[in-house]
Amino acid sequence: MIRRNDVVRKLIHIVCWLIFVGYCIQTGALLFNYIYSLFRPIAAHNLYEGLNLALLYTESRAAYSLMFLVSILISALKAYVFYLVLGLFKVLDMVKPFSENISRIISGITTFSFATGIASMIARQFVERLMEKGYDASAMERFWNDSGAYLMMSAVLFVVSLVFRKGLELQNETDLTV
Repeated sequence: MIRRNDVVRKLIHIVCWLIFVGYCIQTGALLFNYIYSLFRPIAAHNLYEGLNLALLYTESRAAYSLMFLVSILISALKAYVFYLVLGLFKVLDMVKPFSENISRIISGITTFSFATGIASMIARQFVERLMEKGYDASAMERFWNDSGAYLMMSAVLFVVSLVFRKGLELQNETDLTV
């Protein structure tokens, strides 16, 4: 049983690394494409993963910039959440699982997951307003279409954080009584 748990933990750790690297690449590519398109407007026709925002670029450079910056922010927040998850794997001790450091990391993951979900919801509302004004910005929605998942993850992690704090208190009490 312990061996299977170790295999599952290592597999999840590898998957988290892959997701983290993927979000880092996505963030870097979005940032590079945004900066490059400011100097070469023709690049707005074929951006990251075939994204075409040339019409939005010519109609409203401010809306184009805001869309890109929000996408970069959300992608960076997602990468940071998985960076914190990787940090959790680094300090996780199965002998004494309740520690202040783990509790702090789980609280950080909760906070940044919530921030990612809220930023994604704000971005979705912004795109809807742009579309009401006649701008076509629906192609950018794929970068923040998982806002509900991040909000749900933050809610679950908040409960886990509370359980860890209580477990830490109980562990400290038993350490003092021994």
